[in-house]
Amino acid sequence: MINVVWFKRDIRITDHQPLVEASKLGPVLPIYVAEPSIWKEADLSSRHFQFVWESLLDLSENLSKTGSKLFVAIAEVEEVLAAIYEKHGPFRLFAHEENGTPITFARDLRVHEWMKERSLPFTEFQHFGVVRKLKSRNTFQEKWEDFMSRNILPAPKKLELVRDVPSNLSSDLHLLRDFVVKGRPILQGQRGGESNAIQVLNSFLDYRFQSYNVHISKPYSSAESCSRLSSYLAWGNISMRTVVHQTRQALEQTTNSFHKKQLTAFISRIHWHCHFIQRLESDPEIMTKPINAAYDTIRTKWDEEACQRWFYGKTGIPLVDAAMRCLHETGWVNFRTRAMLVSFVCNTLLLDWRRPSMGLAQLFLDYEPGIHFSQVQMQAGTTGFNTIRVYNPIKMGKNHDPNGAFVRRFVKELVDVPDEYIHEPWLYEEFDTLGYPEPMVDIVEANRRARDVLYRVKRSEEAREISKEQLDKHGSRMRRESRKKKTEKPEQLSFDL
Repeated sequence: MINVVWFKRDIRITDHQPLVEASKLGPVLPIYVAEPSIWKEADLSSRHFQFVWESLLDLSENLSKTGSKLFVAIAEVEEVLAAIYEKHGPFRLFAHEENGTPITFARDLRVHEWMKERSLPFTEFQHFGVVRKLKSRNTFQEKWEDFMSRNILPAPKKLELVRDVPSNLSSDLHLLRDFVVKGRPILQGQRGGESNAIQVLNSFLDYRFQSYNVHISKPYSSAESCSRLSSYLAWGNISMRTVVHQTRQALEQTTNSFHKKQLTAFISRIHWHCHFIQRLESDPEIMTKPINAAYDTIRTKWDEEACQRWFYGKTGIPLVDAAMRCLHETGWVNFRTRAMLVSFVCNTLLLDWRRPSMGLAQLFLDYEPGIHFSQVQMQAGTTGFNTIRVYNPIKMGKNHDPNGAFVRRFVKELVDVPDEYIHEPWLYEEFDTLGYPEPMVDIVEANRRARDVLYRVKRSEEAREISKEQLDKHGSRMRRESRKKKTEKPEQLSFDL
């Protein structure tokens, strides 16, 4: 009986339990299926598939070193499984649990049913510290630590090749170049692959971490000092367990107190990764419905022109425009900048969070559904149990990009504007010659209005009651255990990997 290993968002061979377990039982058939029903969804775009394709090229090369081959198909996964069944008869299927969207979860349920109808074994393994069917948040941290503390599984040295494969599977990965996904690829973003992921982790732990917490809020410097592992974690080029093990090892080995502080700050943020994914795993509806339904009554008017100006970086607010243009070009900005972008469109402009969340999902190269939708709702103020934050991008720009290096890099119209006007170019006497739009909104006045609206709901009895229920369901127990200072809200810590 052959053993099929189904790669999804786990494109690597190191610390890959399905591959390891399958290799113990006989011939292994590694497959990746580009599923049209999944990739047509509004949250995915061509830059994601570009990253996946690059990752598959690397995976294919690594598998070839074991004597195996990666086979790919453009089809629904059930069609591929049916072809394998017709060709080989009974087979075993191995995969990681995909802690994704309601769409991918429904797909996995269909595959389970398809296998069950034919009495075929389908074994799924936990991928992150996320626990499927978690009964209580009270045990989450203990289970997370147990998973992360286990040994890293080395890549199999030798795999027995399955030579006779169905005609809808191919070892020529260039087949996937014909698969059309909406959106445009990016030229300036990170490249996918396990080899790249390892290099990025090594460079971070070797030297880049040294200014991690110093530059974490700076939109320009953070591109170098943050770990930049988020895309590789999102698409499974490296396991979170590998990151945890190597970071803890680096922390143990350093004697420099300042360096210890930087690594400790990074580890504290690692813990939040699975916490947020667990939220979507436990409540898939938060992808499209507010965590606190009381907030679903305040953003009822839609302004398409305003949304488009925000999305394409034409708001007339330099930091907002630089950040959106940076996302279009590179697929990455730091956490604080992401929070500001959500706050601007959802709070300053008071637009409903759903459309912007999908737009940002398409732009973020490191799009991880569980983190993404939790964070969008947090910054839009719709959880009810998090601090309401309404950012002032002008003030933020002056604090974290005082010389305008980030703004000038992405807003070419402002390259020659003096530093003193870079975040308020409309005050510059030659503003009319720049070809840059006037601000679409008065930030101070719009933010005052947003606070009034959000806090009016937050103080309502309905919102208070729902918040208590949702905090018990989704809130971190770390806060309750550590009793941090009142001014420090753990879930508001910048999640910058």
